[in-house]
Amino acid sequence: KFLLSWWSMAAADAAGRALQDLIFAAVRDAVGPLHQRLDDLARDLEHVKRCVDGGATSVARPVPAVAATSAEPPQKKLAGDHCSSESSGPRPAEPAAKPVVQPSKPDPPPASVSRPVSAGASRMEQLAARLPPKQEKNVDWVACFGIQDQSKDTPLLSVGNTVRVLKQDIARRAMISFIDEDDGTADVIFQSAGPDEGGTAPADEEDEETVKLQQIKALEDFESKAGLQKTMDENKDFFACCTVLKEQGNTLFKLKDYEAASWWYGQIVNQFMGRELCEEHWVMLMRDGALELARVRSVVSDGLVNLVFDKNGKQMGLSNVSVTALVPVFHDHLLLQTSVYMNRARCFANLNKNQEAAQDLTTVIGLWGCVNLLPDPEEGSKDAASEGLCKAHYLRGKTRLGRGRHDLAASDVKAAMAGNPAPALLRQIRQLERDIEISKVESSPVSAGSGTLWFTVVLGLVCWAISTFGLNAPYFGT
Repeated sequence: KFLLSWWSMAAADAAGRALQDLIFAAVRDAVGPLHQRLDDLARDLEHVKRCVDGGATSVARPVPAVAATSAEPPQKKLAGDHCSSESSGPRPAEPAAKPVVQPSKPDPPPASVSRPVSAGASRMEQLAARLPPKQEKNVDWVACFGIQDQSKDTPLLSVGNTVRVLKQDIARRAMISFIDEDDGTADVIFQSAGPDEGGTAPADEEDEETVKLQQIKALEDFESKAGLQKTMDENKDFFACCTVLKEQGNTLFKLKDYEAASWWYGQIVNQFMGRELCEEHWVMLMRDGALELARVRSVVSDGLVNLVFDKNGKQMGLSNVSVTALVPVFHDHLLLQTSVYMNRARCFANLNKNQEAAQDLTTVIGLWGCVNLLPDPEEGSKDAASEGLCKAHYLRGKTRLGRGRHDLAASDVKAAMAGNPAPALLRQIRQLERDIEISKVESSPVSAGSGTLWFTVVLGLVCWAISTFGLNAPYFGT
């Protein structure tokens, strides 16, 4: 009896466990696909949020067009209208027909709401094609520049006015602090170009100077708040506005106000660097002392991305890269992007900021160097790449020579010569090559101390002669 009782209890326990396993398996089989589907939908939703508007919390769906916009009630069908085949019986007499007011035609939906998708497109591509196109964020250039307007009714020669002081080889912005009409002079306090370079306060006491009234000129119209607003109103497209701002920077460069021009170009560069990155966007990354072209594989968060790049013919990945370490490449506006960096580098070189100039020129060389690697570069960029590389290497060689880095400057000269430069540029490159050789000789320890060395030798010979022959020797008289 004891054995039978134990066997029945064991059998019941085994049957209970088997039934429990069957129930768990059935639930897992039923809920598993649903759980996987929910995970897929969550990933799709996160991807859609990033693609639509930089992580927006909701996706705007296109609103269907309304069939009629008239506020009047619908008109009754006239005798000639088609009626339902189920209606029976004699038709009652219709009243006198009233003129029908045709409803206004609905506005056609935007052509870009639905994008064509290839037959073999993935599920994510099909989902993205049904979404409305991403709206570009308008840049508030007035806020970026931070310029304060001056009253138009205030005379130019007024204390407190910001003006431009023209010198022989340079021009600078300044604020008038005192005017001496009898002497025809004014005391001015030179200012930095913009708020991000020190605001409107003077850098130090040495920035104060007395100048003639004839040297004081008004600022350009586009340097005011109203002028920037006009530029924004006339150029809604981001890159079109950047093109106009670049031309304004060129005007400041021609006035030899290199501080203002470099700051003007710098605002465009800041907006280039601050553009939102998305998947498949081309970027440049500094690796092993050189800029390499890479492609954004995915966006991890607002400040991190995953990259993929070619290394010896193989696809290599790099995860969690900060966007601040990347230079976005706008392959369809490459001429504009390179010219802004090149022009700012020229400003830095004229201000003897050789290191900053070399950094911008390195970016230019990287941008021109990746033209042949881009799938669809801007038209005309390949033809301009060879000349642009020669100029960039030549200018970077000059900045490196200014810092005494002769070997690096010589390598830039070699790279510029290899690009088959134009005859005028070739003469400048050869002159730079001679200047590098001269600077090498002058900065060498033997050359720098040659005068001291010969003086030491002569003094040593004199001391030896005195110690050997004495002061009473016939060589020195009695």
